[in-house]
Amino acid sequence: MANGSHCMYFVKRKKRFCRMTVGEGKNYCGEHQQNIDDSDTDDRRINCPLDPTHTCYQSKLTKHLGVCNAKRRLDAQPAFIVKGINLDEETIVAPPHVPLSQLDESVLETVIRKIHSAYDKLPEFSQAILQHDVLKDKLKDETCGNNVRKHLLQNASLLGHLEQAGLVQDDTCFIEFGAGKALLTYWLGQIIKDKSNSCILLVDRSSHRHKSDNKLKKEESQLVIKRVRADIADLRLNQVEIQPIKYKVGIAKHLCGTATDLAIRCLAKSINDEPKVDVRGLVLAFCCHHKCEYSSYVGREYLRQCDFTANEFSVLCGIVSWATCGPRLKSNVKPQHDSTVRQEDQDNISWFSKLDERELIGRKAKALLNWGRLSFLQSIGFQAELFYYISRQVSPENMCIVATRKS
Repeated sequence: MANGSHCMYFVKRKKRFCRMTVGEGKNYCGEHQQNIDDSDTDDRRINCPLDPTHTCYQSKLTKHLGVCNAKRRLDAQPAFIVKGINLDEETIVAPPHVPLSQLDESVLETVIRKIHSAYDKLPEFSQAILQHDVLKDKLKDETCGNNVRKHLLQNASLLGHLEQAGLVQDDTCFIEFGAGKALLTYWLGQIIKDKSNSCILLVDRSSHRHKSDNKLKKEESQLVIKRVRADIADLRLNQVEIQPIKYKVGIAKHLCGTATDLAIRCLAKSINDEPKVDVRGLVLAFCCHHKCEYSSYVGREYLRQCDFTANEFSVLCGIVSWATCGPRLKSNVKPQHDSTVRQEDQDNISWFSKLDERELIGRKAKALLNWGRLSFLQSIGFQAELFYYISRQVSPENMCIVATRKS
């Protein structure tokens, strides 16, 4: 129970009273004073405009803004961080997200019909599972577990596409978006470490331990490696200070949902802004299409041409989950009677048929979202192609885009 020197606010989540001390003559600490009715409006606690995770007294707001830690962080931000620089300049009102289970059946049927119609107009996608010599010995290592081997196979194919597209050359900076622990970068570094005037720029909004780029830096080579911590939405690529390098190439493996669109916008914006960046191409492996957002998705014009409305975008993003998260079998219980067995077999055949149909629709929806990205890249001067770069047994997210551009 609270005593006279501690805050009297009961924190329901922790099932106890707040343990902060209070000022003389007060019953609540500064953070919880705002939760209590107070007739003195000049002394109310309000959210800090710079960082709403903490509060300050309204009467002392001006003084607080001068000493707020959030302001110090904002003032210390490098020039390449510009809030929302890669978001669409067009004001887009995001349609409300409604779970598929709550949708009217007619709405779902309309979207599925549009998916089939649009997909039938697409070309057949090639499967190109490539290898790369740099990973040959590692893939022969029998001590690698299945999970490690799965990622090695994907990295080998993506690097094979990078080289096949002619993007591995001297005087090039490779930019890995959503770099994480830089496993893709490590093997790329083994390929380009002998290239003249080359570097790798890693972009991630989080800080990771045991990063492979640290391992790469310890190896003897002239390769320059730079990591920046930034949200792709706020990254102004033109202002990132790296050594003078002529060409830029974007890479990413399993960049989630909207981050893929932001990476494409980031590269596209850097081509036109000053100082202009010579982006020669990109190789991106897609992932998590259900996390796409209409306001940042680059293929909106393509979807409009396919007669999809803005409100149907969230439905489309919900359907893509069918490709990787299909329904499970209804029962694993073994029947006891032959007649029951036959009936159960028939039910399972029908169930598998529905599962296969849903998965097919989900994969078609994914392909449409990917084609919208390809269409956008073509509209700004890239030659682009979609590939199945790995088998579905290795990863259900097995499509990548390879795009190249001349100066």
